Amino acid sequence: MLTRPQISAFLALSLALWIGFLVITGEPLSWSMLAPFGTVVGGVSFILLMFDIWAWKWPIFQGWLIKRPMLHGTWRTELQSDWIDPKTGETVPLINCFVVIRQTASKISLRMVTPESRSETVSAGIEAHSDGTFEVSCAYRNKPKAKFRDRSEVHYGAMLLGVENAKPLRVEGEYWTDRKTTGSLVLFERKDKTPITYDEALALYDESSGV
Repeated sequence: MLTRPQISAFLALSLALWIGFLVITGEPLSWSMLAPFGTVVGGVSFILLMFDIWAWKWPIFQGWLIKRPMLHGTWRTELQSDWIDPKTGETVPLINCFVVIRQTASKISLRMVTPESRSETVSAGIEAHSDGTFEVSCAYRNKPKAKFRDRSEVHYGAMLLGVENAKPLRVEGEYWTDRKTTGSLVLFERKDKTPITYDEALALYDESSGV
């Protein structure tokens, strides 16, 4: 989203071009023309903020003005890693966890919460393809809970998610870590709320199922 100084710069440039055009055409000028400038900047800033947070989701803007999938919310997630447990010498079983996505028109962030750790994006972005599909890419930091760090240290990784359309019901992807492990994940059953912890996310789904 444009910052207030950027908005001011663009409006000032537009104003300069407008005044220049009036001078060329011989129209009379006065200082009163500049009086609303601050109000206009404030108004445009407010409109852009509301658009970035909220209005971009409206169907009327989708497809031509905004090309971003609707991912905001909490996704039930199944994660399969090729990491080998040094104690057993075997790969870990399928991990049931949650991916919490916070999204505006200009930004996206992802948080994965499991019973043992949480991962938060350091940077993330969405790329739109010409066939109507999207790709979410991110770099993240994983922080295991203290009691699990004897076998799972803090580490960094990258993740790619393929999104088939603007309103997906299911998202699949893969990831890599600096521990030289890889894995795949499937996101499904999205909820609108965005909890912080694993227990809060679990309660969100238990609540909706009547448990």
